[in-house]
Amino acid sequence: MQRYVVIILLFLTTISSAMADTTGSLIQRVDSIMDNISQIYGKKQARIDFYKNMAEKSRKPETLLSAYDKLYDEYFVFQFDSAMVYVDKAIQLADRIGDKYHHDKSRIEKASLLAVGGLYGEAMGLLGEIDSVKLDDELRFTYTITHYYVYTYWADYCHDNTYSPRYRERADSYLKQAVAMLRPTDSYYDFFWGEYYIYVERNDQRALQHYFKTLKTVPVESRWYAMASYAIANNYSANNDNRKYEEYMLRACISDLLNCTRENLAMQDLAMYMFKKGDDNILLAERYINFAMDDAKNYNNRLRIIEISQKLPVIVSTYREKLSSQNSLMRMALLGVSVLCVFVVVILYFYSRQNRQLARHRHELSQSNHLLSSLNEKLNTLNSRLLDTNSRRERLAKLYIDLCAKYIDRLSKFEVLVKRKIKVGQVNDLLNTASSSRLSEEDAATFMNSFDTAFLDLYPSFVTEFNALLREDEQIVPPHKGRLTTELRIYALIRLGVKESSEIAALLFYTPRTIYNYRSTIKSRARNRETFESDVEQLCRVIHAE
Repeated sequence: MQRYVVIILLFLTTISSAMADTTGSLIQRVDSIMDNISQIYGKKQARIDFYKNMAEKSRKPETLLSAYDKLYDEYFVFQFDSAMVYVDKAIQLADRIGDKYHHDKSRIEKASLLAVGGLYGEAMGLLGEIDSVKLDDELRFTYTITHYYVYTYWADYCHDNTYSPRYRERADSYLKQAVAMLRPTDSYYDFFWGEYYIYVERNDQRALQHYFKTLKTVPVESRWYAMASYAIANNYSANNDNRKYEEYMLRACISDLLNCTRENLAMQDLAMYMFKKGDDNILLAERYINFAMDDAKNYNNRLRIIEISQKLPVIVSTYREKLSSQNSLMRMALLGVSVLCVFVVVILYFYSRQNRQLARHRHELSQSNHLLSSLNEKLNTLNSRLLDTNSRRERLAKLYIDLCAKYIDRLSKFEVLVKRKIKVGQVNDLLNTASSSRLSEEDAATFMNSFDTAFLDLYPSFVTEFNALLREDEQIVPPHKGRLTTELRIYALIRLGVKESSEIAALLFYTPRTIYNYRSTIKSRARNRETFESDVEQLCRVIHAE
């Protein structure tokens, strides 16, 4: 038995925690939308501007009526005066062109707007001018449900024991007539059946079923979603389920905010609920009631302004008392913190005085360590460079030895060839072989490749630094990686100290005149012709690793 009790308690605790999380996330959602309401209003204004532009550019009565109807829909719960302007324009245009349908439709819409604005007598007078018998099914439903709303608002406005029950009774009568006209395909079908079961049949469960169906079939940002959520919240409130009441009142507020509904009751009801919950929610209550008052003023809703004016002083006065209490606590806390700060400052003074000498010694030691570390780094760098230089020299020596060995071997083979030719009397053949250019070309290619390899191994940054002395559009790019062009070889020899054109020509198997021409051409491409060759001699003073 005890085990079952524990399980039930855990289950209830889990449900309570989940509901609290849901409510908290919904409050955050409301606050987030309120913080960014200007962006939502901006999107709505863009739609309004689009329809206004359509109305300004069009001269066709049908298009104008459609634009006025769209503008009325956009302004209906957003701005009373603007909605009135466009519904009056629709009435005037419909009368001028003799459009009976829009004549009746616009008057019904105007009556609905007047009721929202608190002008109930004017609304009923306007509805009385319409012959309901001649209306089609759709307009007859709108006509009937508008009567329901007018008398509902009127009953809420009176809020007494004399007139309010009478208007409530008339509202119920029109609601009965309206639901009889509903079709299951209507988007508002379930919402009005929910209204019927709440106000006429007094059946909360049946009403909730229809309201929940409404939430499933309409988007969150629609007015039907907001009204259904508000009705569900009040249903839970009547049954003393405050958690559900708060959840669905928050959902109603979210829907109103997304729909830009300034004619709303949910925000002020939520504010009063938060106020009654206690001190922890006073800040939210004050924010919500002020937001609701701003909406009522911007919309020019007389009924809502009166309602909020009765609630606002209570919340604001409590909010001010809470702020005053918080300010007193803050002053006491500030005084305590100030005394503590003075005490801490005194302690820090003596502490710093005692440790000043130690800090100075530590600083001196740190500087010494830093200097030693710097010297070690420089020494390591120099050692690395020395090792790298030695390594390059060893590779250069090996290349030189390989080249000498290769040419010694070739000379030995040539010597054998000469002796054999002479012995057999092939002197002319020997002369042809000696005078052939093929041997010298092979030797030149071998020498060039070896020279390129050795030089670039010793000075890997030569090409980059050499190009830096030339103009940007005159750069020399070797055709193969690890090889030099003839121009680069000439100046590589100059970098090594071989400056005479005749010496360079002998090494590269060219005539001195050709070498001179190469040097003149390259000089003409230099950034500074006067100092170009001396600048080349200064290249690669620091040997960098590849």
